[in-house]
Amino acid sequence: MNSSFIKLSFTISIVSLLISCKTSKISTDTSKTLNDVDIYVVGYEYNDSKFESSIEEIADEVGMKHVAKLWKNGKDIHLENSELYSDAKSVFVNNNDVYIVGSIILDNEYVATIWKNGKIQKLTNGKTAAHTSSLFIDKNNIYILGAQYNTKNYMIKVWKNGVYTDITNGENPTDDASIFVYKGDEYICGHEQTGNKSKHYRNNSVAKIWKNGKPQNLSNGLNDAYALSLFVENGTIYVVGYEIENDKYIAKLWKNGKSQNLSDGLNDSYARSIYIWNNNTYIVGSENINGVEVARLWINGKVQSITDGKHHAVANSVFVNNNNIYIGGYEKNDNDRDVAKLWINGVAKNLTDGTKNGYAQSIFVEIKK
Repeated sequence: MNSSFIKLSFTISIVSLLISCKTSKISTDTSKTLNDVDIYVVGYEYNDSKFESSIEEIADEVGMKHVAKLWKNGKDIHLENSELYSDAKSVFVNNNDVYIVGSIILDNEYVATIWKNGKIQKLTNGKTAAHTSSLFIDKNNIYILGAQYNTKNYMIKVWKNGVYTDITNGENPTDDASIFVYKGDEYICGHEQTGNKSKHYRNNSVAKIWKNGKPQNLSNGLNDAYALSLFVENGTIYVVGYEIENDKYIAKLWKNGKSQNLSDGLNDSYARSIYIWNNNTYIVGSENINGVEVARLWINGKVQSITDGKHHAVANSVFVNNNNIYIGGYEKNDNDRDVAKLWINGVAKNLTDGTKNGYAQSIFVEIKK
C-alpha cells in the first residue's frame, strides 16, 4: 500500500511486537482494535459442500463453483454478479470507496473484473481468458494488475484508470502477483519461465520485478523461484516469495534485489505477503511441519506461529495498523473444510461457517472516519 496514503500518526510499541521465538504465539491483545477501524477482507467460498477438500480441477463437472466474497468487519457484503463463478483477489479502500479486483466466468471464459462499491465492471470482453490479481490506488489513480491470454501464453497487463498497458509480450510463460506504486513509479512482481532449461522437470521460473515495465531478475534461473508480494518504502523495494533449492521450498525476502532466506530449509516454507510499518517488516505465509501447513508470521525476520499445527492453515495477506497485526487466510476444521479466517494479533475470527470451503486472500484496514 502507498505509505503516504495509509500511514497514520500513531506510535507503535516495538517491544511487544518483537518479543518472539520460533514457536511462540502472537500477542492476543485486541483492545480498541475493532472499534477504531473497518476491516475489509476478500476471497471466495464454494457454493456447495460435496467434497471435503478443494476440487478446483473438477468443480465444473460436479456442478460446483466458487463465489467472490467481501467481508467488512466480519459481515458478508453482497457483490454484483458474484453468483457467477467468481473470485476476489485484492481489495483497496480510497475516499470511502471500496475497490475489489478478481475475475468471473462468462460463456466459459475468464473475464478480468473490478467491483467498485459492489458494482461490477468488466475489463476484458471474454473473447480470450483474462484475470486480475492485484490493485493499488495512488493519488486517485487506480492501478490494476492482471493478465490476458494470447495465442501462446498469458501477457501481464496493467490497467491505469481503465486503460491497459502490456508489460510482457507473451513469448514466455509469466505469472503476475502484486503491484505497488511509489512516487509515480509502477512496481510489479511475479515470475517468468526463462531460466536454465537443462533440468527438464523444472518450470525454469525466474522471480522478477518490473519497474515501469522494465524487468529485473531477482533469481538467477538455476532454481525455480517465485515472487508473490512487494512493498516499497523510502525507495527500498521489498519482495517476498520462495525458491526451490535441492527440492526444498525456501521462504525468501529480496531487499533491493538482494536475497535473504526466511526459513532454514528443514521444512517447505512459503512467504506470501509483506507489509512495512514504522520501519518494521511483517511477512506472512506458511511452513509445512510434520506434514501439516502452519500459518507463519515473520517480524523483522524472526518467525512465529499463527496456528498451532493441529490443522492445515495458510496466511495469505497481512496489514499492520497502529499497534495491531491483521492477517487473512484459511484453516481446515475438524470436518475437513477450509474456513476463511481473519487473525487480529493472533486471535482468530471465522469469516465462513465451515460447511463449505472458504478462503481469505487479501485484507485492507482503514481508520474509521
